[in-house]
This record gives sequence, C-alpha cells and structure tokens, in this order.
Amino acid sequence: MNNEYNLILKLCSFLNPDTEGIKKLLSTHYDAANVLGHLLYNRMGPAAWFVLQASELTSLINREFRNSLQMIYESSQKKADNFRKMLAETAEILNDFDFPYAVLKGARLVYEYPDGLRTSNDLDILINQQDITDLSVRLKSAGYIQGYVRNGKAVPASRKDILSSRLNRGETVPFIKRISENSFNEIDINFSLDYKAKQSSTAVRQLLEEIKPMEIGRGQMLMTLSDADFIIHLCTHLYKEATTYKWVEMGRDLSIYKFSDIYLLLSKYLDKSLSEKLISRIYFCGLQKECYFAIYLTSVLFPIENEYLNLVLNAIRPENISYISEIIDPAEGKTYEYNMPFVDWLFCADRCAALTLKSEQ
Repeated sequence: MNNEYNLILKLCSFLNPDTEGIKKLLSTHYDAANVLGHLLYNRMGPAAWFVLQASELTSLINREFRNSLQMIYESSQKKADNFRKMLAETAEILNDFDFPYAVLKGARLVYEYPDGLRTSNDLDILINQQDITDLSVRLKSAGYIQGYVRNGKAVPASRKDILSSRLNRGETVPFIKRISENSFNEIDINFSLDYKAKQSSTAVRQLLEEIKPMEIGRGQMLMTLSDADFIIHLCTHLYKEATTYKWVEMGRDLSIYKFSDIYLLLSKYLDKSLSEKLISRIYFCGLQKECYFAIYLTSVLFPIENEYLNLVLNAIRPENISYISEIIDPAEGKTYEYNMPFVDWLFCADRCAALTLKSEQ
C-alpha cells in the first residue's frame, strides 16, 4: 500500500492507535499537504489530531499540519455541541409522535465517538413513507421550510424538486431553519434504503419495528434503531452512495468517515449476542449484499480487533462478490466497474475516468 495512504488510514484508526507504525511512517518522506487534504476531505481531521495527541506524536508533524488539525478538531467540538442542541430541539418536536421514527447516523454517533470526532451537517430521520406528510407538517409548524441553503440564504424548493426527490432518491428535499445569521439547522426525512424508493418500504418498516429510546440529556429522549439495525442502516446507506454512478460523479460516493462509523460500532459492540442478532436481521431484511459490502470494506480500511467479525462476514457473504467493484447508473440502466484495489479506488483522484462499462441493463 502507498505509504501516504497507509499513514492516512492509521491516523483515522482512533481506537488503539498503532503508535509505532505511525511514528515510522512520519519519519519517512511524505507529502504533508496531500495527507492533510485527504484527512480533511474525508472528515477525519479531528480523529487524526486525537490519534496524534493520544500517541504523543504531535511534535513529529510540521507546524502548518499540526495547527490545521488542531483548529479543525476544536471547531468540530463546537459544532458537535451545537448539533446536540439541535437534537434537543428536535426531541421537543418529536415528543408525542404516534408513528414510528428513528434518528440516524450522526444523531446517535455524536454520543458514541470521543467528543469532537463526529458531528453532522444535518439530522436524518427514518420513517415509513406514509408518515411523511404528518412529519412535514410538524417541522413546518416549528419554523422549517423545504429548500436549500444558497449563498447564506434559504431558497425554497420547487414542487418539481420536492416530487423528484421523493420519487428518485428515497428521501425528501431537506427541511431547513435559520438559527443565526450564518447558520441553519437541516433535517432530512429518509424513507428508503437505496435509490429505488418504492422497492425498500418493506425493509424500512422492518427496521422501524425494533426502535429503542436514546437518552440525549436533561431527561430528553429520541428514538433510534436497535444496535443491529443501526449498523445495518449505516451499511445500506454507505452501499447506496458508494455504488451509485451519480454519487461517484459528484465525488460524494466514498468518504472514510462513513466506514469509520461502522468500525467504531463493530469494535465497541460486536459480541456473540449482537453478531447473532446482526446476522439474523440482515437475512430477515434481505440485505446480505449491502451489508457484506460495507462491513468487508470497512475491515479492509480499519483494524477491527473483534473475534466475531469473520463469523458475521462468513455468514452473510454472497456466493458471487464481483459486485463489490461495480458502480450502477440506474438512470441510464448501465453498470460500470473499476479494476484496482479498493484502497487505490478510495484515493483515486478521478473515479469516473477510471470506470469501464460492464453492461447495459
């Protein structure tokens, strides 16, 4: 593996950091600007600073590299605090919901990571498709509008955009609310696990059958998915973005922090009981392909020291895993593929150019 790629991944591995390995890599010649750029682009700068501090290696990086990481870490701590305040406000809005919902991704993970290592740009809420209107009414009553933030202003979405998002993306146009001159809260309503919005309603309903309360402080609670289902959702969300051509085209298909989320939860919670539950729920929801993709590739990037990892992977491994290197363009009915190791694909500067057409459906 390229030494710079190796260094980046070791700096991202904040659980039991490989101090000696990092120290050795820092003593070799490397492009600090390139390493820093990848860390920030992949939203792993705070983790890198955490690792360097925990390993007492901050003195081995140059001042600009060090100051940039420290600054982004301290900024991330403040952002995480603001995000927790947003969750408290949302808990008030969702307080007496009479239909199932679950907050996703950063809403739980901000409490799982060491402080400042994980925050979020928005709040994702999973609901059944038939409940979208009810939740939309609540959010609008709380001052939210459907639209986008453009040049510091809230721009309402057109009816066409709203309908297109619901039909083609499995989520609504964001709900946004200004909270200060330069800051907005954003809430995304999800009702699908992939780009086929109409085809995953059963899986969503199954995930929402086992929601559980999550304490967020001061006696407030939000509902989230069970541990097994939370991991499954992270996997399916990662798979959807990583294998869809439009996301590759936007440069938003792969980001290390998405794998880091799975790395953290598997490392912290995967025991005999959870591994059995995880395997059972993956089969129950019919998501072997998506979950194997995400968990296997997470194990390629991160050192998951857990005796049950291979048990899960072997149990859910599809018969044919060639799909791992495929990229789907559902709009055009085309399938592409890449021919390089996954780590090289992750750091590839122009992934679209590296694809070759595999088939047309």
